[in-house]
Amino acid sequence: MKTNLFSQDRGSALIEVVAFAFVGFGLVLTLGFDLLEQERKVLALEGIARNTMRSFLLNSSDDMFEEVARQQESSQLWKEEPLDVSMNCSATNCSLPNSLIWLRIKAGDLEAKAFGVRGG
Repeated sequence: MKTNLFSQDRGSALIEVVAFAFVGFGLVLTLGFDLLEQERKVLALEGIARNTMRSFLLNSSDDMFEEVARQQESSQLWKEEPLDVSMNCSATNCSLPNSLIWLRIKAGDLEAKAFGVRGG
């Protein structure tokens, strides 16, 4: 007597669908958490750039790199990470009235920019 293979494996299709859905949901959830962490890092880096520029302009400081280090020290996400800081002016022409100042902070593949105008 011949038995049908499909009649013996009735529950296996349901188990496979549930297993694949579980694995797929886990992958989507993991990717979502990774994207949220990446966005959190970008927002923190942009915060450092904006706060540095604001502090640099309002306090009439002459050292942008010192301001970045101070802001980085207060950040929980970027406290220990190396940051690549560049700006469009040297210390002498940044202090001139009405100077347009661009600040770029880069950490790995993430980048944040801020700009400001030195008051007269």
